[in-house]
Amino acid sequence: MADKRPILFLSDAVSGTSGLARITRDISTRVHEHLGDVYRVASYGYGSPGSSKISFPQFVIEGMDSWVMPTLPQVCEDFFGKEKGIIFTVFDPSRLTWLAAPRGCSELFSKFPGLQQWAANRPFELWGYIPLDGAGPNDRLTFPLMKTLLGFDRLIGYGDFGADLIRRTIGDENSDARYLTAIPHGLDTDSFYEQDRKLSRKLFLEYTGARQFFHLIGTPNAVTPPIADDEVIVSILATNQSRKDWSLGLECAAILSRTRKIRVWLHSDSLERYWSLPNLLVDFGLLDRAVISLGFIPDNRLATGYTTSDITLGIGPEGYGYTIAESMACGTPCITGSYANNAALVHPGMLVDPVAFRYEGSYATKRPVYRAEDFAAKAEEWIGKRAFLHPQYDWNNLWPTQWEPWFREAAK
Repeated sequence: MADKRPILFLSDAVSGTSGLARITRDISTRVHEHLGDVYRVASYGYGSPGSSKISFPQFVIEGMDSWVMPTLPQVCEDFFGKEKGIIFTVFDPSRLTWLAAPRGCSELFSKFPGLQQWAANRPFELWGYIPLDGAGPNDRLTFPLMKTLLGFDRLIGYGDFGADLIRRTIGDENSDARYLTAIPHGLDTDSFYEQDRKLSRKLFLEYTGARQFFHLIGTPNAVTPPIADDEVIVSILATNQSRKDWSLGLECAAILSRTRKIRVWLHSDSLERYWSLPNLLVDFGLLDRAVISLGFIPDNRLATGYTTSDITLGIGPEGYGYTIAESMACGTPCITGSYANNAALVHPGMLVDPVAFRYEGSYATKRPVYRAEDFAAKAEEWIGKRAFLHPQYDWNNLWPTQWEPWFREAAK
């Protein structure tokens, strides 16, 4: 036990369903299963209480305030003991300033006496797998994020987009000192693969739980009609947040509906949050052509939904992009923007270039602006065709060729 390095994965809880949770679970469980001779693993997570199906200790983030996590010292003392452990983060760097650069943000520690000193003299190494879906001004991250990144001991970018952005931000010397590298995330192709399409269309409504919202059109007791053979299924799967441009996706679907018999499948976590999805469906004239599913769908059933689809729309810039990868693995083309890491996952002919950029939020994150007409034109080119995900993103290939060697080398 003493020769194994303790590594604590800090992110959304590994038992959760968010993208960060899935990414952290994918990596941490593989480290636990395949590198048990090198590491002993635990997690410290937000948003879920844990799961007995995961066979390593799972600590829950409690009392968090402005992303400051006051129970982390206790967790480290319990799990690391007297060893100098590793905290491996899968979080936006804006959430980790207090941990990576504590001397420059005293105001965050006002409620937690002693925590700033603990973080400044940290008894651990700090490694980061940094999710980035946009640059800031001058194609670099803003100054506060630069300071945060400089507080890490090791850095990994979500593929070339993320790693190149980090290198432009902190410079070559600082990047090399933090062993900066680019490693993409993977997908479990044992779950996500193209199924029998004819059978999938029959099972689609049952497996996804997608339904029309008849109460919105005055027929609350009506039954959602099955998928017809001549319908084109346009799928949009995304969380309801600002960087997912639901208006772009639904305007694109509305354009396609002018010349095609379409059914739009919307899958999200909430109908009403940043966007009002029912209002958008009304505004774009799609309410009677849409089916909606909410919340968690098991992977094998989600794969049925993707297989059923004729086209998927990737409506936001991504650091990784589960929807894009899953759709491609299930044989369904995904039309998406060329900005951020989206471009790495699809055929170049599926990419739409932005017509402009805007800056968003306190970190001035660069956000692309697209024309729905351009998305629709690309979709027209790919409807009726099938696609595939490059084999490098299959965990069966990615783990032994990139992730496992990285973890073994980093432990030395």
